[in-house]
Amino acid sequence: MILGEIYGALEYDEERAEERRAQMYVLGHPAILQPIKLKSECDNFKNADEKEQSMKYQGKTIQKQKNANSWFTRYRHDGKQHFISGKTQAEVLKKLKEALAECKQKSITLMQWYNQWLVNFKKGKVKNITIRDYENSLNHLPEEIKNKEITKITALEMNSVINGIRKERASQKLYELLTALFRKAKAYDIVEKNIMEIIEKPKHVRQEGVALSTKEQEIFITACKNNKYGDMYLVALYQGLRIGEILALTGNDIDLDNNKIIVNKSMNKENKVDSTKNKQSERTIPLFDKTRAILEKYSKFGNKRIFNLTNSVPNKHLYKLCESEGIRKISVHDLRHTFITNSINRGVPEHIVQALVGHKIGSSVTKRIYTHINNDDITPFFELLNK
Repeated sequence: MILGEIYGALEYDEERAEERRAQMYVLGHPAILQPIKLKSECDNFKNADEKEQSMKYQGKTIQKQKNANSWFTRYRHDGKQHFISGKTQAEVLKKLKEALAECKQKSITLMQWYNQWLVNFKKGKVKNITIRDYENSLNHLPEEIKNKEITKITALEMNSVINGIRKERASQKLYELLTALFRKAKAYDIVEKNIMEIIEKPKHVRQEGVALSTKEQEIFITACKNNKYGDMYLVALYQGLRIGEILALTGNDIDLDNNKIIVNKSMNKENKVDSTKNKQSERTIPLFDKTRAILEKYSKFGNKRIFNLTNSVPNKHLYKLCESEGIRKISVHDLRHTFITNSINRGVPEHIVQALVGHKIGSSVTKRIYTHINNDDITPFFELLNK
């Protein structure tokens, strides 16, 4: 009868078969010494010595301890690795099944996993302001989902929340955060599947920047000479710096002796001096002649910020300047677009431009997003192109 049960298990119940085989190895059952030709399972008995050394259950390997008459396996839960051992393979298999069943019953909530993910994978690696961005994104989630066991959250309800967010970029940010959370959760065996894999990423049309034409630049430069914030705008145009980098500049960052500008900090969204956007953004770049003529008077500022303003001021007054001069409404970041476009159009190698503006060398962003062609600049070449 026992042998018949074993045959049935091998043929109809794979999980039961694994357990029976483990028992047979331990008890030295004669059935394992005979060729059993039941479907593909018979292949597992071709080499009894090899089979004795390990077996699989739900992707976990149960194997024999080296130099010891015992067995062991490992599994992950809540981001931690757990170890199971026993005198026999069957004993370890039984303990593993019990442990995995208990894991399913004691699943952590989404917020509990977020806090573990933050500590284990993000703290010390991302800026505090990035963490605050994560928290702002999580505010879009209903409390019942945040406090729900992560294994019980469905793709359907998560998709409903994401699509219900009115602002496209906010919807996309929440999607990106949840994707990162569930990807790690699956990798660490906290969930069996990543529900975000079947949710479509929300579309977000990035607002295109603009670059001033040559004629517009001439008007703009003249207007800046009589504007309270003109020096700041011209530094952006002549050097291609980000507005946060300009606002964080101090007198000590202007090296007139070596004709350099040191960029090693930036003003963040909370109007606090912070590190630069990323590692490649920290750089020392040439101080061009037009910029030097502007910044010489600030070189004695020492550790004081040259442009002691908050983030909201530069664009607010730049819009007014553009309106008064009758040119397109632009942001300070568009002056960076203009610098990069000027550099590329004048034949400066792309990798040099990337080093100047703090882009990763080889990045497609420089040309894909920042390089523009203005109709006014095409006009002189019309006849040549027309032929």
